[in-house]
Amino acid sequence: MSDIGNVIRGHKANLSNPNTSEQSKQHSLEVIEKELGTEANSGAGATAHNDDGKDPMRVAAGLKAALHNPNVSDEAKENVSHHLADITSPSQTETTSTSHAGDGKDPTRVAAGLKAALHNPNVSDDTKDHLKERLDDMN
Repeated sequence: MSDIGNVIRGHKANLSNPNTSEQSKQHSLEVIEKELGTEANSGAGATAHNDDGKDPMRVAAGLKAALHNPNVSDEAKENVSHHLADITSPSQTETTSTSHAGDGKDPTRVAAGLKAALHNPNVSDDTKDHLKERLDDMN
């Protein structure tokens, strides 16, 4: 079975193709309306975009990046910070502040990486002290 996103993209391309018939364009419009459950326009960008289906962690990461981007206006940064506060729950901030809690990483492999870095001659002594603290926190 074909991906519904590809089907919709194909029908949207048909709508903007000057070489297709009006009957074909009408069929494409009906298919798009049926699949999306909304009234479709024949122009580009007819579908509304929302956060459904997006990874909340990636959305939050994008918003945080916008906050630190010097090309983003202060007004936009204020809007982004409000949106970030709305989507970030206290449970998410707790898990991101703790070391590797709930991020999908195997604690054994994380500890192995920290131990390997402790034996790496290219790692500074200050960093090794920090790594030792992280290992102690994991135990």
